Amino acid sequence: MFTNLISKIHDCSRAEDILHASVESVKQALNCDRALIFSLQPQSMGRVVAESVNLGFPRAFDTTIDDPCFQARHIDTYRQGKITTIENVREAKITSCYVEMLDKLAVKANLVVPLLLPDGELYGLLIVHQCSHPRAWKPEEITLAAQMAMQIGWALDNAVRWSECQRIQSSIDRQHDYNDLLTVASQKIHQGTTRAEVLQIATTQAQTILKADRAIVYAFDRPNTGRVIAESTLPALAPIRGITIEDPCFEPDYIDKYQHGGVMSIDNIHQAGIREYFVDNLVKIAVKASMSVPIVGSQNELFGLLVVHQCFDYRSWHDVEVDLLRNMAIQTGLAFTKAHFQEEITVMKSSLKRAGLVKETITNADTQIQHVKESLTSSVQTLDEAKHLMRLLSHEVVSLTQKFSSEDINLIRIIAKKLQSNTESATMGTLSLQSNIAELETAIDSAVKVYKSRKYN
Repeated sequence: MFTNLISKIHDCSRAEDILHASVESVKQALNCDRALIFSLQPQSMGRVVAESVNLGFPRAFDTTIDDPCFQARHIDTYRQGKITTIENVREAKITSCYVEMLDKLAVKANLVVPLLLPDGELYGLLIVHQCSHPRAWKPEEITLAAQMAMQIGWALDNAVRWSECQRIQSSIDRQHDYNDLLTVASQKIHQGTTRAEVLQIATTQAQTILKADRAIVYAFDRPNTGRVIAESTLPALAPIRGITIEDPCFEPDYIDKYQHGGVMSIDNIHQAGIREYFVDNLVKIAVKASMSVPIVGSQNELFGLLVVHQCFDYRSWHDVEVDLLRNMAIQTGLAFTKAHFQEEITVMKSSLKRAGLVKETITNADTQIQHVKESLTSSVQTLDEAKHLMRLLSHEVVSLTQKFSSEDINLIRIIAKKLQSNTESATMGTLSLQSNIAELETAIDSAVKVYKSRKYN
């Protein structure tokens, strides 16, 4: 029977199940009215963490007992393996408060065995109660209780170790899952072709992977002031993209920390010990818990923060989640810098293209000017000949006045003056055209110099 009972205890993997199977097995093995396990708690307190009791007797499960004297008087003796027995509560030499406590549970006799873990640490007490009548505890019963307590201690230690292994394995599995998610998120972030697109992808990935209510990028505008420039949020929340948040205490409190790669994780904004002004800002946008990591832009400057918000409940952030968001911010900074450089390259290419068009325009204008200058040279020669002919005509008019009538002479003079006027107008137009060409050549020379300076710079 002992072997079967111990097997039931060791078949359990969770501490709660071990405790429940233990009291059931002890009660069955000793044929008593109640078996319970009393677990020691901090600050001189203890709690009944498992109980099996016959019908008709009070239940003690989950009862908390505060007895400062217990720690002082008995803890060391139980740690050394002391076992106590009471065959009849009414005849035992015990304190009145202890009798009162046993009476509340209808105890007539009891057996108390220390529950030690393999490393010698006292977990608590295995307690057996006889409630229907007093009972003389036989040596073999005491030995059986001690043996079962030892097995319970081993089983509890195994359960703790198994639970720790499970916790570590779960953490490893979660880390692997996050690593896979980080790889996919990084690829998507680096697919962004502009800075705005990179930041929007980053917030979407952060909110999705961490299952947050909101993710934002908070960019620093000026000292103590920032602006939300990218956001991914649940539909139930009002958008906050574009809002400016001022905090006069931000820079002296946090900026240096972020510049050195620090992270701020807040599980509960009302219990985080942060400044009231900061809490008020978070309350305005319905934040209950948050985590912020720095984004470093070009030239290794702090650009802003990648932030996730929990708005509908408080949240404890795990280390793997902090590492994930920090790594996402690093990838965001790299992709942001790459997109920044790409945008500058695009602008430079556009400038070079415009410069090429300017060069082509200058070349065409220069060719046209050469054609105009050639025509102008020919026109100047023609005007010079016209001026010479006008001088000859004037000389001939004087000679003709002696041979023709006055009417003929007046007509000749009118024609001569008209020719002279036209010649002078043509001369002025030619001089003006020469001046305009000179100014145009100066403008073209200046444009060429500007083009060459941009080309080589």
